[in-house]
Amino acid sequence: MTDRSSPLPAPVPVGLDHVEFHVADLGTEITRLTTEYGFELLVPPTERGAAAERCLSALVGQASIRLLLTQPLAAGHPATGYLARHGDGVAALGLRVPDAAEAFRVLTDRGATALRPPLAEDGCVTAVVDAFGDVVHTLVERAPGVPAGRIPGLPDPAPLTGAGAVGLSSVDHFAVLVPFGELRSTERRYHEVLGFRTIFEERVEVGALGMDSAVVQSADHSVTLTLIEPLGADAGGQIASFLAGHEGAGVQHVAFAAEDAVHAVSAMAGRGVPFLRAPAAYYDALPGRLTPLRHSTDRLRELNLLVDQDHDGQLFQVFTRSRHPRHTFFFEVIERVRARNFGSNNIRALYEAVELQRDASGVAG
Repeated sequence: MTDRSSPLPAPVPVGLDHVEFHVADLGTEITRLTTEYGFELLVPPTERGAAAERCLSALVGQASIRLLLTQPLAAGHPATGYLARHGDGVAALGLRVPDAAEAFRVLTDRGATALRPPLAEDGCVTAVVDAFGDVVHTLVERAPGVPAGRIPGLPDPAPLTGAGAVGLSSVDHFAVLVPFGELRSTERRYHEVLGFRTIFEERVEVGALGMDSAVVQSADHSVTLTLIEPLGADAGGQIASFLAGHEGAGVQHVAFAAEDAVHAVSAMAGRGVPFLRAPAAYYDALPGRLTPLRHSTDRLRELNLLVDQDHDGQLFQVFTRSRHPRHTFFFEVIERVRARNFGSNNIRALYEAVELQRDASGVAG
């Protein structure tokens, strides 16, 4: 457990500004996100950066979500090394701050590694510090009158029209996987450097597999990281598979919040998004676990939506099937009906359902 006997430092005022992905093929990612996920192209592909660090970037958005997609054009760009090590993935969490220079000073004084000092450009001040693995935090300050969403080096973003949106509203959380033994140090770092608070902890054991997790969150609740490590250095399962395929800590998935998960998932499935399938036994056993507050069990079964509950309410969630060449990254869609947990009971329920199906089919364990 993390030692919480000493007072935590004052939180640094940050809010989620954007998520930056490093990608090998910008055009393909734009097409996928706009065609299947309902995002709008707000800034078309634009070259930016000095000669040694040239890249091609574009910005897509839906509701409050902004995704910056960057493809390197020069060997000196950080995305070149990132892609060689990890393949496509989340490379930076853009944090909106009122004063980038002051935030940079505070964070580095508290132990963050300075990766790029504050730089003023296009009415913005940005700076970069380390986060976890090869993921960084980009601090973003915009001067009064500068359009919201402007990224230095890119044109002003077009306004959202809402056309084609599927009902994704915000980023609910990031699932961050770290090697065994690094969970508590990563959690402590977010406490001591950014002043995040731990809002949820759980140890999940599923047969011989499982995970330890801690959820840290910014003061304004807009940045939520579910930190996860395997139960042992030699543990198998999906966490070990990610860490091996990704070659270290990183973002396994981004969870998008939806006000109506049935509507969003139905729309996305109709556009070609592949979702993971839940076994029939999961829904057969559902009446013994809970009664959904929204959506019928038949509709949940049809769309492979999972449902979980805590003392505050329920959540509905589903995961996309990974299309990553290393099968490391995917998305989640989540609808919260007052629930504050992260669906850990679904891990157990899915495991039990799979075992029931194996028993019924006579498959040996």
